[in-house]
Amino acid sequence: MLLVPGTRVRLRYTGDKAVVVSRIDDNTLMVRLEDAPDVEIPAFEEDLLPPAAPSKPQAPSVKASSRPPEAPPRRQITSAQAIANPQGISLVFEPMPGRDGSVSRYTVWLLNDTDQEGVFEMVLDTDARVVLEAEGKIGAATALELGTMLADDLSDHPEACLTCRRVSTEGLEAPVERLVRIRPKTFFNARQAVPILGVEAHRLVLLEKLTAPPPRRSETDLRELARQHTRKPSTPAHPNVRPIDPYNVAEVAQFSNEIDLHAEKLLPNYEKLDPRQILHLQLAHFRNFLDKAIRLGIPRVFIIHGVGEGKLREAIAEELQRHPAVWKFKNEYHRKYGYGATEIIFY
Repeated sequence: MLLVPGTRVRLRYTGDKAVVVSRIDDNTLMVRLEDAPDVEIPAFEEDLLPPAAPSKPQAPSVKASSRPPEAPPRRQITSAQAIANPQGISLVFEPMPGRDGSVSRYTVWLLNDTDQEGVFEMVLDTDARVVLEAEGKIGAATALELGTMLADDLSDHPEACLTCRRVSTEGLEAPVERLVRIRPKTFFNARQAVPILGVEAHRLVLLEKLTAPPPRRSETDLRELARQHTRKPSTPAHPNVRPIDPYNVAEVAQFSNEIDLHAEKLLPNYEKLDPRQILHLQLAHFRNFLDKAIRLGIPRVFIIHGVGEGKLREAIAEELQRHPAVWKFKNEYHRKYGYGATEIIFY
C-alpha cells in the first residue's frame, strides 16, 4: 500500500482509523485520527494497515470456546535414506542469526540418525529456568524440533536429561537415561555439518544407540531366572547411562513418575485426623513411592506436596538431603505444578 498524504489507514494495535498527514522519515509518518481530528500522532509505517473491509453479514454462530489455541505442531524432518555412519540420539542446536549476524537464540532439535525408533522424554533446564520440556515418539533417521534456547542460557549451566525407550515388535523396551551438563566450550567445539537437517549446528550426542531387547528365556528355566534375580546389577559403561532391570519392564511401564500427597488424595477420612497424623501418613506414602522408584531405576520423579505452610515440603527436603540415592532435588516453578512440587533426580 502506497502511503501518501490523504491515504486512509488503520492502526495495527488499536484498530483506530486515521488519515496520513505527512511523512516524517523513511519509516515514520504523521497520521490524524478520524475520531479525534485535532489529534495527530507519529506511527511506524509497518504499523499502518489498509482500512478494514466492510464485514459481511454472518449467520449466528455458537460462542467460541475459551480454550487457548493449541501450539503449532513441531517440525519433523525424515531422511528418505539410511544414514551411513549413525551417531545415535543427539541434541542439535541450530544457530538463528539476526540481521547483524549475531546469534541470540538456537532452534533445538532431537536428532535420531539410527534405523530404530523410540519414545522419549526430554528436559532442558538451567539454574535460572526450564528452557523446554518435550515428550513423544521419534522415528528412525528423523529430526524433531523441540523448541528454542537463548544464547544467554549457556552461561546458566544448562543440563539436558533424556529418557528414551526403543520401540520393538514386542512393544516398548526398558528405558535408558542420559544426563548431560552443557559447558560452553564443549558446545561451541561441537559445531559440525548435521545430517538430515543439512545445516551446520552444534551437536551433542546423548545416546550412541538404543538398548537392545533382553534375551528371551524359557519359562521352564526357573533356576537360571532365580540366579539372575539374585545377581547384583553390573556397573553401566557410562556413569550417566542407567539401564533398567529387564525383568521389571512391565512394572516400569505402569509406574507413574509423580505422586500427589494432598491428604484428600490419600486418605478418605482425613478430616478426622489431626495435622501430625496426616503428616505422618503423607511421609509414609512418600517413602514407599521413593523406594519403588529407586528399585525400578526410575531416573526422575515429582512429589506433589502443594504450597500451604510448607511443613510437608520441608520434611521431604530434610529426608532427601541425606538420602544416598538422590543426586539432586529442587522445588522451583514448574509449568505443570507451579511451586507445589519437588523434582527428584536419582544417581
